[in-house]
Amino acid sequence: MRSRRLSFLAGWLAVALLAALGFAAFAPSDGPAEQVEAEAAAAGMGHTAGAFAGLSFALLAAPVDDITVSDYSPPESLANNQAPNAEPPEDADDSNGTIASESTGWLSEVEVRALVSKYFEPADVNKAVRVAWCESRFDPKSINLRTGAQGIFQHLPRYWEERSSAAGFEGAEPTSAEASIAAAAWVVYNGGGWDVFGCRG
Repeated sequence: MRSRRLSFLAGWLAVALLAALGFAAFAPSDGPAEQVEAEAAAAGMGHTAGAFAGLSFALLAAPVDDITVSDYSPPESLANNQAPNAEPPEDADDSNGTIASESTGWLSEVEVRALVSKYFEPADVNKAVRVAWCESRFDPKSINLRTGAQGIFQHLPRYWEERSSAAGFEGAEPTSAEASIAAAAWVVYNGGGWDVFGCRG
């Protein structure tokens, strides 16, 4: 029993340490592009380490006899790649509806901010990052199941070809993070402003 308490305490300390390191990794940076890319890689490693620490902590907190992989079955909504209890938005152009992705590849805020900084004016970077988070949770492969909107900025299929070509990414897939962000910047500055997005930032 005593060793179990020590394991539990060690798990808590590990999670607290990883949380502190995670907050430090997401501090804004004004350095050169190489530094931002290095910080993005470090943030990705921190995300993975945090996931493993959380899993270890969960395993330490529960009796071993209660944990069997074969007993686990995800909720039906998750098994079908649907957001649980999600309601589709009323507005057809509102792109923050049910998001699903067969194979998620979420980017960190540092990675998204580095790409956004390439295409948006400095005064608009924070807003663009907030809109991207609201639209897709930084998952380039996210899809709105009702409207078919895809990518970081949830571009609707009927507009994608025009926007991506105008932004210099002709033929790119809407799931390309950089193409989605570049197309979003083009549409903000040349084709309707921020109102084209369901999320207002």
